[in-house]
Amino acid sequence: MKNSTLIVLTTAIVGAILGTGSAYAADLPVKAAVVVAPAASWAGFYIGANAGAGSAEGTYTLAPGGCFLTGVCGGGAALNPLRTFTEDNLNTFFVGGAQAGYNWQAGNFVYGLEGDINYNGWNDNTAFLYALAAPLVGTFTTAVNTRLDWFGTVRGRIGVAASPTILIFGTGGLAYGQVKSSTLGVFSAAGDTYAGTASSTRAGWTVGGGMEWMFLPNWSLKWEYLYIDLGKLNYTDGCIAACGAFATPQAYTTSVQFREQVARVGLNYHFNAPAAVVAKY
Repeated sequence: MKNSTLIVLTTAIVGAILGTGSAYAADLPVKAAVVVAPAASWAGFYIGANAGAGSAEGTYTLAPGGCFLTGVCGGGAALNPLRTFTEDNLNTFFVGGAQAGYNWQAGNFVYGLEGDINYNGWNDNTAFLYALAAPLVGTFTTAVNTRLDWFGTVRGRIGVAASPTILIFGTGGLAYGQVKSSTLGVFSAAGDTYAGTASSTRAGWTVGGGMEWMFLPNWSLKWEYLYIDLGKLNYTDGCIAACGAFATPQAYTTSVQFREQVARVGLNYHFNAPAAVVAKY
């Protein structure tokens, strides 16, 4: 009887102790830290570099000027369509530079401003030999050099965060660049020779789009396409040999259209990307 009572009493005491221990253990603070990856943020200032390829989409036209337009030299203005020459200026080249910008973000909507300055490898030498149509005789040989040494843009960007780390955007705004051109043309029959050159910093426009991937909290990689139009550069090719004795000398005018397509990749560093959030339990 005493043994049974002791067993029951012992069991009750052990149960009470275990129950109290469990309750006390549940109340104890557990010092554990879990690092939670932050959601990507596109807002704030960033800088970066880019590299890619450019494709010239320009054209050039050589058109009669000077006394050709008055109809008093070389057969008159009626023949001027036969003295007008137009060619496409197509080539590809390296482009590369640096960019900086600032984004604002509201939910999945991202908008901002970006500027860049870039080396541009457009340096094209084009030469043609044209057989002249009657009543003109002989040939016309022309050599045209066109260059766009550098360009920059100042653009707005509007995009949507398709996921926390993927931004799809459109962009457009001002484009500007240093354009150069020179022309040398010779008519074989008369030997009259024309030459001209020009250089100018021109402003135009650009439009494009792309995608950007935030692959680390502070770093993103972008793929971007831009169409750039810097308009026309016009200059006079004066007669420098066998020019004839005209009060108004004959001349030519060269018009070069500077249009370009750019496909490039870029790497950006974002200064305000959030640090990892540490939650304690």
